[in-house]
Amino acid sequence: MRRIINFFILAITILTVNLLTGFITNYFMNYKNMTRPLKFTAIGMLVLVAVFYPVFEYLEKQIEQITKTLIKRGKNAFGTKLGFILVFSAILLALFSIYANLWFDINVPRMLWNRVR
Repeated sequence: MRRIINFFILAITILTVNLLTGFITNYFMNYKNMTRPLKFTAIGMLVLVAVFYPVFEYLEKQIEQITKTLIKRGKNAFGTKLGFILVFSAILLALFSIYANLWFDINVPRMLWNRVR
């Protein structure tokens, strides 16, 4: 079970950090016409590395702590396996919703709500 939890934490960390770097990249790209393309590319790469590494390190610790707390709560409420599955599913659904909105402008919660009604 520990290997599954470690994989879960790593996957959530990667997805979350990728979202953050995507937001940073999109914001940074608004300024691409302010300098020459190659200079902008070099500066952009430096900014991404400077931001990505500390954010990844910080988020990995935070996500691990949050995940452990959520798994304990899920375990207490639903049992070990069902609690883990519910917590993992909820977090994955939240990230899925954010990615779908970012990439395709789809509001997953609204879409699900409309299908349930």
